Formats: sequence, C-alpha cells, structure tokens
Amino acid sequence: MPTETGPESSGNDLPLPQNIHLLSSQEILDLVTSHKSQLELYVAQFDRQDESKTEVLGLKTRLEELEQEFRSLDDRRNHLQGKLEENRILESQYVKMWQDLHQRIDQKYSEDLMKAKLEIQMRELEDASVKMENQLGSSDKLDSFLQQYIDLRTEYHVKREQLGTWNAQGELKIR
Repeated sequence: MPTETGPESSGNDLPLPQNIHLLSSQEILDLVTSHKSQLELYVAQFDRQDESKTEVLGLKTRLEELEQEFRSLDDRRNHLQGKLEENRILESQYVKMWQDLHQRIDQKYSEDLMKAKLEIQMRELEDASVKMENQLGSSDKLDSFLQQYIDLRTEYHVKREQLGTWNAQGELKIR
C-alpha cells in the first residue's frame, strides 16, 4: 500500500496511507475503533520490535539471575555472620580458659611457693632424722636405723643443695 506523510510530518512519524487526507475525521475515528487490530499490525510493520523484545527478555533474564545471586549471597552472608559470631564466642572462651590456666600454673609453680615447699620438705626430713636418733634403742635395729638415717640425710642434703643452688642462681626465667 503506497503511503505518504502528512503535511505536519516531522520525519519521525509513521507514514500515513495514501489518500488519507480524503477521509473525514469521523471516518478516521471509525477506522481506528472498528479496525484497531489491523491498524496495530500496520503500525507494527514500521517498528521492528523483535530486536527490542529479545534485548528486553535478555535483560529480564539477567535481572532474574542477578536477583537469585543476590538472594544466595544474602543467605551466605547471614550464614557467615553466624559463623563469625560463633568464632568470636569460641575465641572469648579460649582466652578466658587460657588466662585461668596461666593463673593456676603461676599459683602452683610460682618460685616463692616452690622454695617454700622445698624448705618444708627439708624441715620434715630433719625432724624425721632427729626422731630416728631419739628412737634408737637396741643394737639389733642399728643396721636398719643407719640405712634409713643415711637415706633421710642424703635426701635432706640433696634438697638443701637444690635450694642453695636455686638461691644462688636467682629468679627463674619461666617466660
């Protein structure tokens, strides 16, 4: 169908059918209302929508993919935040336990406490030696007495030597 542009055409408008200017306004209005689908087809032939539709569908698909990825990332972020919080709690528990253990070690194995224990052991050995000397009554027990006495005195002198060495060397370097 040959077409022509109307007198007010700007070049961007659709070309009008030939002899359209011969129709009255009422006839054009009737055409628009009664032959709407044909007019839509006529207009559609000038506007190639296939490329636009394909592009829009591609963009829509990509948008849906991005939306799904975003949801997935959001779920993963929430999961990782939960794990991070669990790790913070574990770290806090670890630090507290480490401090408690370190405090117990310091209390149980402090230099002053260990020296005091060594001195107590020396006094106990000295007291046991004196007690044995006082209990010596008969000569038939002399051999066992001497053996016990030598063992006690040997242990006493070992402890005394340890304490003397310790005092001579100064403070222990634990850390």
